[in-house]
Amino acid sequence: MEIRQAKLEDAEAALALVRRSITELCKADHEGDAMTLEGWLANKSLKNMEAWITRPGSVVVLAEREGRLAGVGAFSAAGDVILLYVTPEDRFQGVSTALLEDIERRAKDMRLPRLCLTSSITAQRFFLERGYEIEEGASDIFDSDDGLDLRKELA
Repeated sequence: MEIRQAKLEDAEAALALVRRSITELCKADHEGDAMTLEGWLANKSLKNMEAWITRPGSVVVLAEREGRLAGVGAFSAAGDVILLYVTPEDRFQGVSTALLEDIERRAKDMRLPRLCLTSSITAQRFFLERGYEIEEGASDIFDSDDGLDLRKELA
């Protein structure tokens, strides 16, 4: 498996992977509800993927296995993990772990003190098993039960 920085020409394939992963692997989160799924996919557009790839300080990484795209991960200069998705056929094959380890290494290289994210129900156990902790006091009156706010100190 190879992990590499995404390029602008990767945007369409990366976007297709993210949308497929959400649709097929995150059923515990959207429960097949069209409106919930539509809301989750709303910012998963080609324009946004291109912006994530090209924005200074934003990092998008791709996992490739046997010459094909297997996963996409991304984080912002503020330390927010914004994407971590794999193809259905690559689930439980170490792709997510490899992507997250690469993201954490790159974030440390950028001297970020921590990474934060909102985890889907589907991915909560994955992140908790890798040292992410529930971010206390992160909720507000507008919070929903759609995800769990997590953080990991990188020191």
